[in-house]
Amino acid sequence: MVSKVKKVLAYITREHKGRTQLLVLTHPNSPEAGLQVPAGTVDEGENTEDAVLREAIEETGLKALRVVRKLGVFDYANTYTGQTNERHVFHLLAPSDTVETWEWLETGGGAVPDHEGHLFAFYWVDLDASFQLAGNQGDYLHKLEL
Repeated sequence: MVSKVKKVLAYITREHKGRTQLLVLTHPNSPEAGLQVPAGTVDEGENTEDAVLREAIEETGLKALRVVRKLGVFDYANTYTGQTNERHVFHLLAPSDTVETWEWLETGGGAVPDHEGHLFAFYWVDLDASFQLAGNQGDYLHKLEL
């Protein structure tokens, strides 16, 4: 039997110069991972709204995020891990004056040492631009009500 792991995806948007933008990330040390959004695993006993906010803060370093609403849930067959991910997708809002680009070393909120952390490079894309998120992460973008 294939195990199912509860995950969260964060569509973090901001309004900037009259445009709605989505926060995306790349892995400078693993470019093959492609363009992604902040995401992570729901801890045992944690509700998905708390998990998405925790994961978004841990992965981005941004503290002034707020959850707008849950957009939906879908299963994703993760061929890399062999698991089925039950993805809970949320819309989060960032302040309009959030910096344009930055790098962040994600260490699970300090749970792992820096040398074991994941380096992420963040930037904003206009929602009406052409871009492709890896691993079906963009499947619920059409549900954003902007």
